[in-house]
Amino acid sequence: MDEDYLKLAEDLVARASGGDVEAEAVVTHGQSTMIRVSAGEVREMSRAVSRGLGLRVIKSGRMGYAYTSDFAAPALESTVRAALALADSADRDEYRTLPRHKHSPVSAEDLKIYDDGLSGRSVDGKVGLLLEVERVALGYDPRVVATLYCSYHDELSRVYLANSHGFCGSYERTGIVAYLRAVARDESEQASGMGLGWSVFYEDLDPPEIGAEAARRALELLGGTPVRTQQAEVVLDPFAGTELLSFLAEALTGEATQRGRSFLMGKLGEKIAAEGVCLIDDGRLVGGLASAPFDGEGVPSSRTRLIANGRLEGLLYDTYTANVEGTTSTGNGQRGSHRTLPHPAPTNLYLEPSSTPVAELIGGVEKGLYVTSTMNTGGINPINGDYSVGASGLWVENGEIVRPVTEVTVAGNMLEMLANVQGTADDLRFIPLAASVGAPTMVIGGMTIGGN
Repeated sequence: MDEDYLKLAEDLVARASGGDVEAEAVVTHGQSTMIRVSAGEVREMSRAVSRGLGLRVIKSGRMGYAYTSDFAAPALESTVRAALALADSADRDEYRTLPRHKHSPVSAEDLKIYDDGLSGRSVDGKVGLLLEVERVALGYDPRVVATLYCSYHDELSRVYLANSHGFCGSYERTGIVAYLRAVARDESEQASGMGLGWSVFYEDLDPPEIGAEAARRALELLGGTPVRTQQAEVVLDPFAGTELLSFLAEALTGEATQRGRSFLMGKLGEKIAAEGVCLIDDGRLVGGLASAPFDGEGVPSSRTRLIANGRLEGLLYDTYTANVEGTTSTGNGQRGSHRTLPHPAPTNLYLEPSSTPVAELIGGVEKGLYVTSTMNTGGINPINGDYSVGASGLWVENGEIVRPVTEVTVAGNMLEMLANVQGTADDLRFIPLAASVGAPTMVIGGMTIGGN
């Protein structure tokens, strides 16, 4: 089937291209499973199989795009005609071209992104894994009384891409995620905490650790109260840190800066962060949830250093935004599906950790909030850099955790936050958000904590 879909992509490119017409065809084929349990019973289960094809044509800078999930000959012919007709009616844009890469320097096998045993896993086994996650959480402590959103998701996806400049390639990728929120309650208080595990390989999931993590995080917040409003240090754990970085990533694309929708516009080459801050996007990360040998338009994936020792060194580009900038694509032309065109977006984005243990990092905090849970209600803005989230966590004084804190807000500006990063720990952790985002625990000075 792999060769059949590759041949289909090549055939469509041949039918659509010629003369001044460039063409690119992408075929996607995948399957996914979703399971949700509660109180020891399966509450929801679904399995989906999908496939589709997208065709992009460019006539001297005029682009047309059409897609279909019907692979019958008449539907394919209609898709070709539609893409060509849309190009005829489009405005010319000199920066609209297809990339001219013929080969990827890495393979999917090198990246270790495919579990060939996943498709053979039984549904009963997946249900059993998730029930164990919940069972461990509920059995961790008598005060853990319920679970929310106890879910399992897996996905097997295959991508086939060809274009009229000679590129032809494919890869397979798998991803498995299990998570839940545990609810803890004592005589007067209630709190919740998240546990999460993910991997490319099913065998690498650790159900007991996922359940125990949710229980621990819920229990440590019991009895939490607000603190008074003040300026203090803030420690972001990896969950809170990855949320910050996912919004920062939106400001780090060529598209955002070119459209004036980034607080980092015009700052390329400038010092924007503390000396030790290094931010990387790595589409070649071995075992990465968003790793691939090439991006959504056939450009080889790459490792892009965005911030190096505090200096903004790079942005994320697809072919179009790179052409506008007069540079080359970083291999970040990402597609949501066969229905969408490539656009610049991160792959495996992460803040480089240090060798400092978490306990030692927290031990250096004189007074501040160790944030372990956030609630973003639209308070993070990559256009102007504003950052404001609801937060819960643990209060730290003289390097010691003294009590839980709830119902506060943490606010600042992302540019100031980057400049005030005082240190990172050694616990880099990736959290699957819109992309695969990783952060170690980090300390940021001079933030506003809004309480009572």
